[in-house]
Amino acid sequence: MAELSRVAKAALAAVAGVAYATTILRRNDALVREPVRRADGTPFPQEWFEFSDGAGVSVIHAGEGPAMLWVPGADGVKETWSYQLPVFAQRFTVLAADLRADFSPRDTFDRFVDDIEELIEAYGTGPVVLVGQSLGSAIAIRFAARFPHLLRGLVLANPLARVSYEHVGLNRVGLVPISTWTTRYLPTIMGRAAAALWCRAGVWIYDDSPGRERLIHYALWAGPRTVRAAVSGRRVDLLKGLDLREQLDSIAAPALVVKGPEDAYCPPEWALEIAAGIRGATYTTVPGTGHCGHISMPGPFNRALLDWLEETLETEETGEVAGESDG
Repeated sequence: MAELSRVAKAALAAVAGVAYATTILRRNDALVREPVRRADGTPFPQEWFEFSDGAGVSVIHAGEGPAMLWVPGADGVKETWSYQLPVFAQRFTVLAADLRADFSPRDTFDRFVDDIEELIEAYGTGPVVLVGQSLGSAIAIRFAARFPHLLRGLVLANPLARVSYEHVGLNRVGLVPISTWTTRYLPTIMGRAAAALWCRAGVWIYDDSPGRERLIHYALWAGPRTVRAAVSGRRVDLLKGLDLREQLDSIAAPALVVKGPEDAYCPPEWALEIAAGIRGATYTTVPGTGHCGHISMPGPFNRALLDWLEETLETEETGEVAGESDG
């Protein structure tokens, strides 16, 4: 009788677990990300773009001037740039797209790179300043190696050139699976409380900067919760087995590496190595931030990009003029 009772309790627990997981996944799937808004508060129009293999993504294309193409990380949502696009669209043409969620068994990491090339050709932007965050930085590195003629400049935010777990141990990085689980699957009130704890500890995408609430809002309403773990995991899996560090020396475009010094997820050593591998690259930090300083502290992040762009584009224009007069 006791054995039967234990079996019944186990079965009941299993049913309850399945019911909870189903409810939470439905909740996450039903979340609608807030639109990215212009400086005047009106939403940027969004378009649907279909790649040559039939997969489609949502795109923001706005502004005038030199073109900037913004590549998100493994979450793959262009809304990660909500604090950048309104600022840069006032002086640049901005093109931001979600990362694809649909893959064929034959797809490799270069599928992302081909997608960027298709976007540039379709929108006729010409050479772009390519901005990549986290996994998006690896896509940008690979793009720079394959399509140098389409690159005007390269910005790598909290970058990685390979997937490595060498820095994982009895440290903050070891807490990443727990922090991702609490973010994705706890009830919102509990998820928010856990996120505040992760901010204080500087775990995963969280940091303890004054802008920590922006990170919490992003995690619960725009990023990880709105993307199935299997999708973001598949994107990362495509990078596994590759080491892009050997391609850094081939990059000739001006490059800026921006790092959150408190980032334990992709440690500063990775960014320093990448910056050292690209000839003439500029390295800068956004003090107090971790893996997503563009969200937690967008003011200093944007200022670093704007200052570098002003110097880079001015130097480029001066060089062109000098070249013409020499001829």
